[in-house]
Amino acid sequence: MFTTNFAPRFRSARLRTLGLVAAILVAAGALQLFDANPAASQTLRLTAYAASSDPGTDPNHKAWNDAVPVQVPLTAQLGAYSAGGGSIPTVNAKALHVDNRLLIRVEWADKTQDESTTRVQDFADAVAVEFPSRAATSVPAICMGQADAGVNIWHWRADSQKGFQEPAQVYAGSQVDMYPSRDTLFFTARAAGNPYANPEAGPVQTLVSQTFGTLTAATVQDVKGNGVYSNGNWAVVFERAYTGADGNQAAFADGAKTDMAFAVWNGSEGDRNGRKSVSQFVQLSIMGGDAPGAGGTNKLTVFLAIGLLIGLSGLGVALATGGSRVAERNR
Repeated sequence: MFTTNFAPRFRSARLRTLGLVAAILVAAGALQLFDANPAASQTLRLTAYAASSDPGTDPNHKAWNDAVPVQVPLTAQLGAYSAGGGSIPTVNAKALHVDNRLLIRVEWADKTQDESTTRVQDFADAVAVEFPSRAATSVPAICMGQADAGVNIWHWRADSQKGFQEPAQVYAGSQVDMYPSRDTLFFTARAAGNPYANPEAGPVQTLVSQTFGTLTAATVQDVKGNGVYSNGNWAVVFERAYTGADGNQAAFADGAKTDMAFAVWNGSEGDRNGRKSVSQFVQLSIMGGDAPGAGGTNKLTVFLAIGLLIGLSGLGVALATGGSRVAERNR
């Protein structure tokens, strides 16, 4: 009488299934650990880790060595007609947080240091970062927001940081009678409240907008900033508390995610207003842990996770292979 022993085959199939399930669980755990979703659109992500020390607004502080950089591509701003711009191809962005304050560092290559706008044909180098406003109900249009989703913009200008300066020469062969006083009375734009004409206000303007034509200065200017030009590169740091002054400003928190975009103006190329280099939205993720370079904590976690993944995957393969061999011997 012909009989077949199904037990070894059943055991082999069960071992292969267990090995496959173990590999899937490990892979899922790794994706969860690194907050990755392979089925989602992979947009650029800028991660803000806790700083090992407080860098303030110093772009050259050692704390920035631990931050993870992201290269963000820029293009000329698109519109109904060509406005120019696009001379800056990329920016290098980093982010940190310390004591419930968010810090964003933006660096880009620029052959000229444009920080004087004394003459009418001169324009300043500048950079801005844009976030959805706290009151936004959806992701806003990247160009100045929309009615139900405004934006909050932090705008740094090199000439505002340089402050008032007497021009060494305005036009060749000319003789200029300078104002005899620095009082506000002698500077009509400053007297009218133009924020760009007041060097005491600092180099960063906090702006809010709901759509085209509604860009205005926020009621409270609570963003600090500082830029340094060195070896053909600008590096600018923005700093602000997690909570803005009002509902029109972006809000942040540990563990939160939001969208952000970048814009750069190249003064020597005549950039101003809509003539600039801009990015699409990238995702800003604020993590509670230390930066990868600070103490090696996150690097150790990565190595352990990779080791666990390889080890358990190997175990699953070994179980499946061993089960197949058992089945072969019992046929």
